[in-house]
Amino acid sequence: MQLTPFISPDVDSILDVGCNEGAWLDACTQRYRSARLAGVDINDRAIAVARGNVPGVDIRRAGAEALPFDDGSFACVTCFEVLEHVPAELRVTALREIRRVLQPGGRLVLTVPHAGWFAWLDSNNVRLRMPRLYGRTLGRGLRDEAYAAMDREVEWHHHFDVHELEQLAGAGWRQLGVQHGGLLLYPLMDWLSWPFYRLGKSSHWLRRLFERIAGWENQFDFGSASYGVMLVLERVDHSSVQRASASRRDAIAARR
Repeated sequence: MQLTPFISPDVDSILDVGCNEGAWLDACTQRYRSARLAGVDINDRAIAVARGNVPGVDIRRAGAEALPFDDGSFACVTCFEVLEHVPAELRVTALREIRRVLQPGGRLVLTVPHAGWFAWLDSNNVRLRMPRLYGRTLGRGLRDEAYAAMDREVEWHHHFDVHELEQLAGAGWRQLGVQHGGLLLYPLMDWLSWPFYRLGKSSHWLRRLFERIAGWENQFDFGSASYGVMLVLERVDHSSVQRASASRRDAIAARR
């Protein structure tokens, strides 16, 4: 999956929803030097790390369903592997909030796990498949504290298809692109990376190698079998849609 073709090199503002430790925002400081950057996350520890990694970037503690920004604040919103963590009943609200903070014509670049062949291999769902074993051997997960602070629990990692995402997004969007990526190596590398995260060794060279392998496979589109999917949407105002419909009707009438 290639996301950069959908983000203009001259973009003036980017919000990363679920920015975690700021890796993507750090990349944005190099790729989009003139852009105003912001990020939100619910994990206080990740926010502290992100603020250290990208000083000067506006990083706030917030969930996707209640973004602390004014209407039309951003030309682009990115949301990578986040929607599956949002409670099912808040996903529509989260996408409405993203649309609200986008400028008219602004773009959302969204990636989520895809309902492909190997969705069952998602390592994030082990704790929910085998809660007793997980609790006895590992106790609390690293994300539990952040979720508890938001009065939530860790969500089942749902794997979406494109139609489902379109239904959640609702009206007011124009689809610009869909890409799939990853198959089997991606979830396997996630499994191998998990002990490093658990031990606080996410920067270990071997875990970085696993990440590169997953990234390499993610470049290839395996269609409906893929492990991940990217949906790119453009905010369209209702007035714009009505004008476009009227123009089409006029053009049809003129040809008659």
